[in-house]
Formats: sequence, structure tokens, C-alpha cells
Amino acid sequence: MREAIWTLYTLAVLLQRVLAWEHLEGKELETTLGARDRTLVAFCHFSREHTQALEPEWAALQKQNQEDVYVSIDCSQDAKLCQKYNVRSCPTIRLYKQDGSYTSYRGPRKTQPIKSFVQRQSRPVVSYVNDQSMPSFQTSDDITFIGHFGPSEKQIKEDFTKLAKQYHDRFSFAIADYTLPKVLVECFNNVDETSLSAASNDVASPGALQDFIFSCSTPLIPEMTRRNEMDFFQSGKSIVYFFAHSQQKKDAFVSDIRPLAKKYYEYLHFVTIDAKEYADAAKLMGLKEGRTGLSVQNPNNGDVFPYARKETISAAVVEAFLVDIIQGKVKPWRGEELHQQGHDEL
Repeated sequence: MREAIWTLYTLAVLLQRVLAWEHLEGKELETTLGARDRTLVAFCHFSREHTQALEPEWAALQKQNQEDVYVSIDCSQDAKLCQKYNVRSCPTIRLYKQDGSYTSYRGPRKTQPIKSFVQRQSRPVVSYVNDQSMPSFQTSDDITFIGHFGPSEKQIKEDFTKLAKQYHDRFSFAIADYTLPKVLVECFNNVDETSLSAASNDVASPGALQDFIFSCSTPLIPEMTRRNEMDFFQSGKSIVYFFAHSQQKKDAFVSDIRPLAKKYYEYLHFVTIDAKEYADAAKLMGLKEGRTGLSVQNPNNGDVFPYARKETISAAVVEAFLVDIIQGKVKPWRGEELHQQGHDEL
């Protein structure tokens, strides 16, 4: 009886997974692409972890946006088709136009960022706004840029337009029909609820405008990866690590800690980090492998302060811990075993 129930449960799970995807074969894909103005395609390998993590996000995307077409290709079953479309890694997400051209998605494999990407592609590379339409444009995307160019800023305007083409898959750009005193370019980061502005002398040098775009679009609490880890160590700021083994825990931490990260932006980097991938790093930070945990490191002198208190990790608790470190009430960890409390409930 138990075996029968387990078999039914397994079949139900498999059926749910199949329904989350709409697998197409070669001819079906060509027909779909040719019949639609735009089609979002996920090239996946369904036995791999990253594809499995994308699955619930893709299903939620289909439910939220039934007017668009979302299809998938199983590269584990149709390798030749994926080779034909020059797919080099899985999952690969592309938004195809009817003529066969496409824009690759390079952001987080999460429902809302993918949805924003699709919506962004329906807008012009550069929009034009006035004082009435500018407020709505500011909040039309996660991150928006608005240029206010006078007759003397032709070169910077050209650079702004080129960068808008380069980053059209990630951000929204507009040019206003009026200028502002001492402000040439504005950025609105609606995710972190921050904004930046730059005068002409701030973005006149080569590469300065691109640096401005990077600065404003960098998340207030990013995820540390192999690619960006050196950026944090070289900044001179202390680092507050939050180790977690699920994206849900990371997202909850970011949402709760964001105001604190703004408050201490000049002095601290707050980052999330994958507890599974960085298991060795967790041990070096005085934490147990595979467990949710928080630790503070001063890269300048190597001091490490793992959080080992009973209180559940929250913004108020973390700030109190940081204040105690500053006041010398918490001693640096010297490699001894800590009696850490589990905080998997975050």
C-alpha cells in the first residue's frame, strides 16, 4: 500500500514538472518562432540543478503573463537542436523575434527579473520624456536612466545612446526634453530605492558614464561569487557575510537588511553567499558547513567575528552585533569551536 501511494506521489510530482515546461521539438520551435512577434525560449538540461531551480520560476512566469509565449527545449533529449541554435550552456534564455533574431537574457533566473526583461524589450532602446511623463518612466523598470542633454553635450549624448543599446537587455533609458541645473544624467534604482545623479564633469572622461551605470545598478546587497569576490576584498570595507543554502533565505535576508545596508554603506559590504558552494569559506568564517549563518570580516587585518548568539538573525540583531564589534565587546574569532545556534528559520 505504501509503495502504491509513493508511486502515485512520484507520478504527481513528475506530471507537475512536465506541466511547468512546454517542450518543443525542432519543427515545432521553428513554427512557433515564425508565427509570433516574440517568443521566450528556455534551452534546458532537465537533469541539472540550475534547470531544476528555474522550473518553479518559469511556471510562475507562465501564469503571470499568459499573453506572451514561453516554450522550452530539452537539450538532454534533443542535443542536435540545441547545437543548431548554438546553445553552449543550460539553461539559456532568449527572447526571439519573428525574424529569428534574439536577445539573450543575462540576469537572475527569477520570475520578476525575467518578466521585467520581456517588458523592457517592448520599449524603444531610448525613450523620450517630458516633465509630465518622466515620473512614470522613473518607476517603469527596476533601474532607469534619464539624460538631460543641452546643445553642448552632443558627445556625451552619443555615448549615452550607445550604452543604452549595450544595456537595453538590463535597464531602461530615456532622454528628457529639458535640462536640469548641474545634473546631466539621473539614475533610479527602484529595487534598492536609491538614486544617483551626475554632472557633466562627472561623466565627461572616457568610461566615466559606463562606471556611473555600473555604480547605480550594482545591488546594495549583492551575492558574492567567484567572479566578484576580489572586488569586496579590494574595497577596504569590512564584509558582512550571510551564508544560506536557499534563494528564499537570501531574499528574506536582503529584504530585511536593506535599510541597514544603506545606513552603513560607507563602511560595510553586506553580501549573501551560497552556503553549499562556499562551504570551505563558511568554516574559515567560523561557521558550520551547510548552515544558515552570519559572520563579519575585516579584510585589512583578517579579524573574523562569527555570529553565535541565540537571537534569530534580523536587522536589529545584526546592527546590535555590529555595534558590539565596534565597541570591542566582541572578540575576534581565533579558530576555536563555537557553540553556534542554528538559524535556519530565517
